[in-house]
Amino acid sequence: MFSTSSGDTMRPLFRLTHAALLALAAAVAPAAQAQQGKELKVGLLLPFSQVFAVYGEAVREGFDLAIEEAGGQVAGRKIVVLKEDNKEDPKVTLQLARRYIKDDQVDFLVGPIASHVVAAIRDEVHRSKTFLLVANAGNNDVTGKDCSPYIVRTSFSNWQVNHALGLYAGESVGKSAMTIASNYDAGREMAAAFKDGLTKSGGKVAYEDWTAMGAADFAPTITNLRSRLGEVDMTWSFIVGAGGPRFVNQVTQAGIRGPKLKLVAPIWLGDELFFPAMGDNAIGMVIGGHYMSALNTPLNNAFQARFQKRYGKVAHTMHVQGYDTAKLMLATVEAMKGDLRDKDKVRTALSSLKIDSPRGPVTIDPRTGNVIQNIYIGEVIKKPDGALAHKILKTYEKVTDPGTGCSL
Repeated sequence: MFSTSSGDTMRPLFRLTHAALLALAAAVAPAAQAQQGKELKVGLLLPFSQVFAVYGEAVREGFDLAIEEAGGQVAGRKIVVLKEDNKEDPKVTLQLARRYIKDDQVDFLVGPIASHVVAAIRDEVHRSKTFLLVANAGNNDVTGKDCSPYIVRTSFSNWQVNHALGLYAGESVGKSAMTIASNYDAGREMAAAFKDGLTKSGGKVAYEDWTAMGAADFAPTITNLRSRLGEVDMTWSFIVGAGGPRFVNQVTQAGIRGPKLKLVAPIWLGDELFFPAMGDNAIGMVIGGHYMSALNTPLNNAFQARFQKRYGKVAHTMHVQGYDTAKLMLATVEAMKGDLRDKDKVRTALSSLKIDSPRGPVTIDPRTGNVIQNIYIGEVIKKPDGALAHKILKTYEKVTDPGTGCSL
């Protein structure tokens, strides 16, 4: 079992229930020896260029760290990671997935970043019975109405983070919001989830504003927002890529932020990924997410120390997603003693693991394949040393996506 260290203490990062471990060991032992020595092939479906590149690079760094910690092998199998820029284009990604599956005969696919891209490869993954570990894309449907026994998500669903954030916003921020989002699948799903949570806590979304992918100038949106001052207590925004910090900077420079207008956003707009681009403009934002580097636990502190030693920077949410994806894969292969030929048993292993992650306790919902995890609400603050960080305000424990329409 792979472990992580805190000082001189080693502890397992993943645990199978005792009964599940015994059952798996008995089932795979006779055939496992035949698979040892065979390369374990993993195909990354990540972008390393264009608007989503910053996310793809971060997931890759976290994934690579976990593989390095394992010594590049698991259960007697050398790990071979195939990396090619999918440009986060649905057609390119589908072609790459087919090549990985048919020509390279990968054991696992990892990725992608965007919701519309994971939707494009869902049928190919299901048809080929190739396990896809979704390391980012929050598309609700792939663990909802389009769920598959071959899809397991280690990151989040678009509903999961934003519904909890909406609940908190209605309880503690205000009662009226304007949502501002990139006009694509993830933006629409996240905005809807925030609206649902806000409504359930007694608030309302009074206005919606949709921005084009790759937008850099948010003057029309800010003009729209300025005209609503006094009618809304907050904005909620999800703007993909570098557009996110540009929006925060521009709305701050416009002078319309203040005690009566709070900025609320999911974690990807307000953590170490974009702190350098926003500087002090980020201070005061209310953020919701499944990981914050400020989590003061032995496991997270040890992970941050290792990550910072390896990469010379603070790990953020996307890094943890990549890291945990690799750890789940490694623990599954270890539990199966390297023999992945029985797909049903692999799925059982994937959904039976109890995960001690830097983000906190994590399990995989066997009903949907989606991750069950804590959602943290925090405020961006400046520490005495001048660095930006989060002050954690509230924790929603074991948030479970409803998986609407999933039937496995």
